[in-house]
Amino acid sequence: MNAESQLKQLIKERAIRWGCDLVGFANVERFDRYRKRENRPPDGANTVIVLAIWMEDPILDLWLNLPSWRLRGRPSRAFEDEILRSMSWRLAFQLERKGYWADPAPYEPGLFLKDAGVLAGLGVIGKNNLLITREYGPRIRLRAVSTSAELEPDPILEHDFCRGCDLCLKACPSNAFRTGKYDRATCLDYCHTHLRQVSKHSVLWCMTCSEVCPVGKRRA
Repeated sequence: MNAESQLKQLIKERAIRWGCDLVGFANVERFDRYRKRENRPPDGANTVIVLAIWMEDPILDLWLNLPSWRLRGRPSRAFEDEILRSMSWRLAFQLERKGYWADPAPYEPGLFLKDAGVLAGLGVIGKNNLLITREYGPRIRLRAVSTSAELEPDPILEHDFCRGCDLCLKACPSNAFRTGKYDRATCLDYCHTHLRQVSKHSVLWCMTCSEVCPVGKRRA
């Protein structure tokens, strides 16, 4: 096993030990299909590592917005994003200790994480416009780390999980798929106006399209 293969194996083992459920690797050449700069890794990157955690409990998607945060101009935060943020910085530090440059991708603006997940072999984009993985369906959240390390990319998954299934399209309470394609504005408008209040300063967004997906349902 060469040094790059050993490093890739070490990254996977560490990330899973820290709590990641899936780890995928994509070389920067795979991002050449995107023209927009915001969906491409930064200069100097050779590999994009995509980290995913399984949303085994909806509470992980809880959004917090405390009064003290608002006074300081801090944005609301989601549990799962804070978990992934910590993992991505920890991975970046590990790579830098090995002598490589590494940079966690910001959540927004930054890489299109679902697209990066496809290029890293984690899953495919389904009819619900979500990344669908073989193991967990769309019930995952993602972050990415760009690095100068040249690591072997994982094979891109070729599978049609949505063949013969329209459960998410029919279940969508906002009818965001009425034109046959996902309407982001309609979806976001519904989500903002139908937040589920869990406590005084915490809410859950609509996750109907993710909840009804049969892929990975056995783990739910």
